[in-house]
Amino acid sequence: MGIFSLPKSPKGPSRLESAGVATLGGVQVSLTLLEKLMDGTSIPFVKGAVGTALEVIKIAKGIQSDREDCDNLIKRTTSLLIVILDSLKGKSEKEIPSYLKQAIERLSTNFQEVLDEIRIIEKRVGKRSSSSIAKAILYHFDNTEKLKECSTKLEWAIAEFQVTSKVDSCLKDLERHEQLRDELRESRMVIQDGQAKIEAKIQDGQAKIQEDLAKIRDVVQDKISGDTPLSLPSTFMPASPKIFGRHSYIEKVVRLLLSGTSTRVAILGPGGMGKTSVALKAIHDARIIERFGFNRRWVPCEQATSVPLFSELIAKSLGLPPSTSNDRFSEIIAALEESGVLQIVLFDNFETIWDIEGERSAIANILSRLASIPTVSLILTMRGIQHPASNLIDWTSPRLPPLTPLEMDPAQEAFVQISPDSEGDPNLPELLHELDCMPLAITLMAKLAEVGETIAELLSQWRQEQVKLLSQPGGDRTSSIEVSIRLSLISSPVRTNGDAIPLLSVLAKLPGGASLTLLPSICPSIPGWKGALRVLRTAALVYDSPDKTVVYMLSPIRSYVSLYHPLADGPLQALRHAYYELADEAENNCRGSILVEALPELSREEINLESIIVDALQHADNKENAIAAASAYSYYLNFTQPRINVIEAAIQVARHSRSDLLPFCLHNYADSLRYQSQYDAASFALDEAIDGYIKANNKINAAHCLWIMGDILRLQNKCDKACSKLEEGISYYRELGDVGGTADCLMILGQVHGAQGNFEVARSTLEEAKSMFLQVQSGIGIANCLQSLGKMYRAQGGYEVATSAAEEAKAMYIKLHSPLGIANSLKVLSDIHYDQGQYVEAYSAAEEARVQYIKWGEKLGTADSLLSMGHSLFRQGRYDEARRAAEEVENEYRRLGISQGINDSRRLLGDIHRMQGECDTARSLLEQAKLSFSQQEPSIYTSLGLAGCNSSLGKISRLQGRYDHAIELLEEARTTYSTLGSTKHEAAECAEEIALALKARNSGEKVD
Repeated sequence: MGIFSLPKSPKGPSRLESAGVATLGGVQVSLTLLEKLMDGTSIPFVKGAVGTALEVIKIAKGIQSDREDCDNLIKRTTSLLIVILDSLKGKSEKEIPSYLKQAIERLSTNFQEVLDEIRIIEKRVGKRSSSSIAKAILYHFDNTEKLKECSTKLEWAIAEFQVTSKVDSCLKDLERHEQLRDELRESRMVIQDGQAKIEAKIQDGQAKIQEDLAKIRDVVQDKISGDTPLSLPSTFMPASPKIFGRHSYIEKVVRLLLSGTSTRVAILGPGGMGKTSVALKAIHDARIIERFGFNRRWVPCEQATSVPLFSELIAKSLGLPPSTSNDRFSEIIAALEESGVLQIVLFDNFETIWDIEGERSAIANILSRLASIPTVSLILTMRGIQHPASNLIDWTSPRLPPLTPLEMDPAQEAFVQISPDSEGDPNLPELLHELDCMPLAITLMAKLAEVGETIAELLSQWRQEQVKLLSQPGGDRTSSIEVSIRLSLISSPVRTNGDAIPLLSVLAKLPGGASLTLLPSICPSIPGWKGALRVLRTAALVYDSPDKTVVYMLSPIRSYVSLYHPLADGPLQALRHAYYELADEAENNCRGSILVEALPELSREEINLESIIVDALQHADNKENAIAAASAYSYYLNFTQPRINVIEAAIQVARHSRSDLLPFCLHNYADSLRYQSQYDAASFALDEAIDGYIKANNKINAAHCLWIMGDILRLQNKCDKACSKLEEGISYYRELGDVGGTADCLMILGQVHGAQGNFEVARSTLEEAKSMFLQVQSGIGIANCLQSLGKMYRAQGGYEVATSAAEEAKAMYIKLHSPLGIANSLKVLSDIHYDQGQYVEAYSAAEEARVQYIKWGEKLGTADSLLSMGHSLFRQGRYDEARRAAEEVENEYRRLGISQGINDSRRLLGDIHRMQGECDTARSLLEQAKLSFSQQEPSIYTSLGLAGCNSSLGKISRLQGRYDHAIELLEEARTTYSTLGSTKHEAAECAEEIALALKARNSGEKVD
């Protein structure tokens, strides 16, 4: 049984077995008829090709060695000649289309290459008798390989010519000129009419050729042995591909295919998702091979442009010989039913035949008829999410879900498989994320990396060129992402829905996906958006979120649509207007303290807001609206998670256009920088904003800028300057009667007084601010005051009332959905635990606070929490962990330019070295920290820092026997600690150390 033939059934020889073409016994008769037939044609390039082929047959006939391989070569050559002559019957040279001429010219080249090879073999055979045995053996093996190569080359030529001769050249015109659809349809009718007339005129010529072909077949069939059937080669199935991240999906495919003797499985999903690779991997699975053997067929549906050609492709995949029958499909059914063995047929890219206009019913009938054969299993790959012909075919359950993009790990594996040098590149995950981990995009991008492009370069090029970077001129669906996407856009459902492309153009502007609740306001000019959305879902051009409330589009598809189907001006203005209103709503929600209720929807739209606003800042004619939206959006972000990219773009545009909105942008920009601990840059922006507000006589916003500047100065431990700015802001607010603004300034002023150790003034100021916040019903203001009071009570040693205030503030922050407030409360609670010697609890609260600070992006809070964790680890004797924390946080403080934090970190490192017996290193670090503390503006924090350094240096001096110096330092530290209620433990420690130093000095003995 040949590899491309169906097995014999118990009923006797099948149609496939009885269809032979030539064997050696009938070669002489075949030559005579073929030569006669060649003499009868007047087409020069056909005559040349046939003549070369006949020369091949003659030489092969004369080679007595390597007989079996020569026989196979003769069979292939004769088969190909019959295919050529069959396709040209009745045609003059003028009637042969250009693409068919090109195919025949390629065949002629193949024949010539085979002729050259066989002539070499003929010469070797002549020399073999005089050659050595070793050389003869080598000649034999080489001849065998070359003859097999020649047979294979002709086998491929048959497959190529069979398809090429059937191609309808109008399809390419249809793809390239979609707008001429109606004209092409009319032209097709004219062409069909012309074809009918031509067929009538050449009827006599066809009859003559048919008669000659019949004579050849009859003679050859008489000479063929029943055990050596010959058929046209099947469609060659591609090899098993290398695949990543689809193993569980492939396992499901294989199990479904093995679940019965006749199964039907569809692999669906968007273009470029790797459907063909999954199907090939499954059909090459060892379990599938064990069941179906060589009876695994591959039908590349993209080569089919009509129902007859589709039938011919199926026939070829089954190894059926050429036929002139008008009912080719009946021959296919008969062959499959007569065979009686298990068959599996893979229809690849089935959407290309399914979408042929007017042919869907016929294709559905073909598919359902094949599915009805008990020994035939079907597997198909198809763009979209709908199973074809579900009303006629019972697809095997459970149906597979559509393929989705790869996860990040397998996406990286797939990329590195093609471009090994990219392994470990820190930019690779970002590049893959921007490609939405789409398999085709990954493959094409990796090929660019393979030839020398760095990942950073590719990332930059992608952002500039988008899909054009991954598209090759003249490429197909596997080598050009543009071709792959375009095939989905020209599918029949999308073409016939007038709202589908316009809606797609709107969705392409929304990288964060489109909320179904917002779609009516986003696209008011598309009343039929619901029907269009159904079409886009069916074509797998969009996909739904798990909760079905948002529709998304893959990044490469968005890029293609934006490039080739840009949104028209009217719908674009409507889209921008909708998102400008959303930005205003976000700002108003923050000002009105109803952010919690609105946050879920607003946070979901942040990506879209940024994209729409930045695009408008770059391209809109009226940029004022875009600047205003950017300022409003930045205000909202400062209540959720500060980011500066949008407001920075707005500031640049506002400067260029001399916009009156520039101070507002600078104002919100400075607030964002403050939350990110970029204090110097924030102060610079505030100075410019205040100047702009004063020139515009906008005292209310100037006062708010003064409040922010006062808070920045407080954080920088510049207490006197902070008080000055805050009092100036209070005067503005009181002049304007703004209670809430006055409360904001008073709250920060109270914190400054607390930092200076003026606790009674601090408490009074904070209580006044809290009362004002109650008056204006500001929940966040009340919570901030409670938290500040908790810090002050803790500094005084009132731990119970401090804990109560901090816990109450934390509960309010949780209710108000304020991650920064939650983090601040946790940090206060951590400090309270630490002061009471509860180091495990202190570490836990600081760690939880750090997580919140990181989410918020608050770098100073993140560093402060890590320092607290280091202190808690030190107190637990976990010195190595404490050292790592201290070294990390010192570097972070250096990046932020926070000198107090740097000194605190050094002091902690000094204590760690002291406890590990490294006294010289410890002394050096502590003296550096002490010097820096002494140069800072006096405050409670610098006083505590100095006391900590003196205490540690005193302990080192005692251990080194310098008792008088130790007592002096420890006494100074104890005095400072004694003035604060929160440092009673440290004061007691100093007293104990002083006692040990006195005892050692008086006794003359060292006391540990």
